Amino acid sequence: MVQNYIREAIQFVVSYALCLFYSLRVLFGIAVLFVTKPHTKFWVTKERPVPPECLRNHTYGVDKYQNANGIKIHYVENGDHSKPLMVFVHGFPEFWYSWRHQLKEFSKDYWVVALDMRGYGDTEKPQYRYAYRIDNMTEDIRCLVRALGRQKFTLVAHDWGAVIGWHFITKHMDMIDRYIMMDAPSQKIARKLFSTSKTQFKMSWYIFFYQMPWLPEFFVRMMDFHIFNVVFKEHGGPDVIEAFKYTFSKPGGMTYPINYYRENFRFFTNALRPPKPKTFAPGLYLLGENDLYISKETGPLMQREFENLEFKIVPGVDHFLQQHKPEVVNRYMREFLAKS
Repeated sequence: MVQNYIREAIQFVVSYALCLFYSLRVLFGIAVLFVTKPHTKFWVTKERPVPPECLRNHTYGVDKYQNANGIKIHYVENGDHSKPLMVFVHGFPEFWYSWRHQLKEFSKDYWVVALDMRGYGDTEKPQYRYAYRIDNMTEDIRCLVRALGRQKFTLVAHDWGAVIGWHFITKHMDMIDRYIMMDAPSQKIARKLFSTSKTQFKMSWYIFFYQMPWLPEFFVRMMDFHIFNVVFKEHGGPDVIEAFKYTFSKPGGMTYPINYYRENFRFFTNALRPPKPKTFAPGLYLLGENDLYISKETGPLMQREFENLEFKIVPGVDHFLQQHKPEVVNRYMREFLAKS
């Protein structure tokens, strides 16, 4: 017992020392910009009162709202309601639009639903930080599926959506027909690698930085959300990048998503052990070959944790694989779904 307290105390000190370290690095960079390029007003963001055309033309589906788990959830749906349900859960910094290619492709065979997670896009944004505990987002998905009138569905999730997705299937595997997770391991494996893998530890620097109040939001908004120009430069044209800038420039548009990291940081250090399901639905775990945030070590570890799980590395893609090379990702998904 004493050893556990000592270990947790050390983890706490190290974690927040790293938070301070990365924050000071960012502050130094901001100070340099302020001295060398004050005329650029890099701290100012453009006003965006109207969404770009790609968010208005309903190419990918129809906007809907549903009250579930005490909040109003926005989602985009496509396909025939009589067909099996497939639910898409996005990560950070994304929203339903991240699944635009999959909404078109899989609406041929499924009733497809891509939601904005709580705090994102047009879904309700609870103000209190504890509202962003992982159990709440897990319950959002369960309540939404029930409100849509389904008992079982296929779950497809990416990044933070996958972290929540792994948690969901450990609690509600009875609701899962099949599942596909992308670019994020479960909490248990994340905690293990956080303390044992130098590679994953270095890749996770941003998690420490996001613990700081206010500064991460300022950093992301700098130079009119220039970070989206960098992250999504190979994922579509200017209209696609503008869709992300428009969505995250809304009031609180960055704070609530970053609160996922702030409120659930303890899950990367505490020895939480969720129970394993008694039965396992077929699953697929995809990881981009050039992912800069998630180590390839996660694949074999997840296969040991979840029976009946395939692991594949998608060649030539980055962390946002479903947007980077959607035709390749869609093919991997179809191959898995065809044999399950």
